[in-house]
Amino acid sequence: MPHTERPRSAGKNCVPPELTYEDVRQSFLLRLGSEQTRLTALAAALGSPTDAPAPAFGDLEGFAHRLRGAAAIFDFPELRDASRALELAANTALAEQAPLNEPRVRIAIGSLVAKLTLLTGGSPPAEDPLPAH
Repeated sequence: MPHTERPRSAGKNCVPPELTYEDVRQSFLLRLGSEQTRLTALAAALGSPTDAPAPAFGDLEGFAHRLRGAAAIFDFPELRDASRALELAANTALAEQAPLNEPRVRIAIGSLVAKLTLLTGGSPPAEDPLPAH
């Protein structure tokens, strides 16, 4: 019977280098720019009068929860706390069926945007990330 197995390329046999905690932490820091963009998009959804509050608050809560966990793992306590504040504000707004322009959510988003801006080395936003109704 003929041999049908193809030879393996040298690249497939290479073991990737071990990533250190600091490597992964730096990767998280680099990703914060896209997290800030995502938060801005979620905040913009709160400014749209055609969107229903429940999904918007639910999306914000999930986003903040994930960011809070990563910030805790990578030892960014201010980011963790700002994410937790947004998570709680969004959860409360969802439970209370608050309107999209809920002030506690607006304040929490602003605080989290400020923390992300500091960590990414960006400029603070020129305007409120959550448009007023």
